[in-house]
Amino acid sequence: MRTFAACLDELDEGRAVISMPLSDRVTQQHGFFHGGTVGALADTACGYAALSMVPAGKAGLTAEYKINLISPADGDRLIAVGQVLKPGRMLMVCQGDVYVEKNGQRKKCAIALMTLFVMEGLPSI
Repeated sequence: MRTFAACLDELDEGRAVISMPLSDRVTQQHGFFHGGTVGALADTACGYAALSMVPAGKAGLTAEYKINLISPADGDRLIAVGQVLKPGRMLMVCQGDVYVEKNGQRKKCAIALMTLFVMEGLPSI
C-alpha cells in the first residue's frame, strides 16, 4: 500500500479504515480510480480488520473475494472500510465498503465480501 500512498486511518477490533489519494499510478483510461485499485484497498481494509481479531502468532490471508463496483470511482480520495462479519477459528468473513470522495462529497462505489484463512506460523507485522 506504500506504492499507493495509502494510510491506515482507523483500527478498532474487527474494523479498519484505509484511504488513499488519487494519483497517476492508480487511474484507468478515464482518470478514475482503477477497479483493481478499488479491490486492493477493500482487500487491505478487510485484512487489517481480520488481523485485529486473530490471536497472537496467527494472521489472516485472503482466500477469496467478490467485489461489486456499483459506481465509477471518480474522485480525489478513496476510502475503504473493512468490517469482520464472522470471526471464525479457521475462516473469517469480512465486508469491505469502498467510498470515493469528490469535492467533499462521499459516495459508495464498491461492496466486497471476503473470506480469509486464519493461519499460524507467519511473521508478525
